[in-house]
Amino acid sequence: MRPLRFTFAMISAALATLPVVAQQTRISPHETLSVVFGDRHTGNRVTLTYGRPYTRDPKTGEPRKIWGDLVPWASAYRLGADEATLLVTQQPITFGNTTVPAGAYTLYMVPSEKGTSRLAISTNIGKWGIPVDEAHDRARVDLKKDTLAQPVDQLTLAIDKGDNGDGMLKIMWENTQYSVALHSEGPGVDFPAASPTADVKERVGVADIEINYSRPSLKGRVMIGEIDPYGVVWRTGANNATRITFSTPVTLQGKPIDAGTYELFTIPNKDEWTIILQKPTHQWGAYAYDAKNDVARVTANPVAVADPVETFTIDISAITKDSAVLDLVWDRVRVPVKLQVDVVGLIRPKIDAAMAAPGKKPYVQAALFYYDYDLDLRQAAEWIGDAIAEQPGAYYLLYQKARILAKSGDRYGAQAAAQESIDLAAKGSEPAKSEYLRLNEALLAGLK
Repeated sequence: MRPLRFTFAMISAALATLPVVAQQTRISPHETLSVVFGDRHTGNRVTLTYGRPYTRDPKTGEPRKIWGDLVPWASAYRLGADEATLLVTQQPITFGNTTVPAGAYTLYMVPSEKGTSRLAISTNIGKWGIPVDEAHDRARVDLKKDTLAQPVDQLTLAIDKGDNGDGMLKIMWENTQYSVALHSEGPGVDFPAASPTADVKERVGVADIEINYSRPSLKGRVMIGEIDPYGVVWRTGANNATRITFSTPVTLQGKPIDAGTYELFTIPNKDEWTIILQKPTHQWGAYAYDAKNDVARVTANPVAVADPVETFTIDISAITKDSAVLDLVWDRVRVPVKLQVDVVGLIRPKIDAAMAAPGKKPYVQAALFYYDYDLDLRQAAEWIGDAIAEQPGAYYLLYQKARILAKSGDRYGAQAAAQESIDLAAKGSEPAKSEYLRLNEALLAGLK
């Protein structure tokens, strides 16, 4: 546990240097990644903490061009949002051909349109924004640039771990990926884990869901129903009890679950599984399981899988704007557990409070939320009208007004708004000009 406490101490010390006002004005979601190179007890834990801005403008909802526009070429970019991106490495680590010692660093990058983009590793930590002072740069390394097959709507950093201490840091946003090879030797012999650990993170509606578990494999055995017998509480993985965290209240199979962290157990049976959430006791396996600690129990019916799955897998699939399926999959069995988030119930009171409070109102976001969730479209039209009044000539807002009016059944109002958006967009600059001409024309075609 000492190395993990060291990592969190380093992160806390760096974040503590931020001004209080800065810590209170975040506008982008934040994420912490943690990867261990080598043995989980003696290897090198590398942790990244960063803000994750979206492609769309958080104030207007307008799509933004990222590389070369929001992120200018040949200028330092904080590689995230709000606080500077923080990297903590417990042991020396190599970026490309450059090794930096253990410690805490700020990462930022200098993107280049035609030349080589570079990643800077700076000792100037705990700053808000872009702490550019090259005197603090420990190193600058070249980044490889690739085109993504599918666009990424939100800045995403990832650390892929390979064999023998090798890995890769990836920076993904819009249609572009930048990457640099990582290497960490780590002490001792890095034996493969019999049941490797896995972290699943997904956002459903406004709920962040995280699952931490170990993944046993069949290895020629019959597990469910034999080694893990029917009718007996199973840890739903291996090693430590599986943990699941919900950032907001959710429902599982229709049963309300409060926000929080739980240990996940199951009782497998041939035709029905019992899914158990228990308050965390930090136990190993299910040997100390006690039903008095249960928070909730639901049932789910297993579904046959055509091709056997060798390694136990927990996945979150079928994601919609307010629901998903939590899948438990192993061998030829999949157990789907329906998960739902009351997005409207969580967000609508916050919209009401924001609209009643003094100061700037979130007209655009509120209008589009009402549009997306089929709420009061008259109210949505009023709010988008208020937003347009604040930004006369905003053709992208007129397009949103046309969408809202079309959905409410006001065909003529929608046509007028779309045509006004076209007239204003025609005077604009690329690429937004062509994009909004296309969007409005498609909307008008659907109204005929």
